[in-house]
Amino acid sequence: MARLSVVRKLFQQLDTDSSNALDREDMTTGERSSEDVRRYVTDYLFATLDSDKNGTVDLAELEEYVSTYGLVANLNVVSAAASR
Repeated sequence: MARLSVVRKLFQQLDTDSSNALDREDMTTGERSSEDVRRYVTDYLFATLDSDKNGTVDLAELEEYVSTYGLVANLNVVSAAASR
């Protein structure tokens, strides 16, 4: 139950316009990664979390994912140093 409280707080921090739904802009603000990695991660997260495929992720979708899988996402991202 505590995990869902953390998810709610995270969601509220990302929901900068208080729309109760995250869009791709919400998911990419303030990042320090390259544009390609940021786009890949955002697309992957939306494909995974947006269960009703309406283009946004609402709190219920995020809570459902976390309650089922925990805070795990396999992004299959390999850093340049690790690929050498």
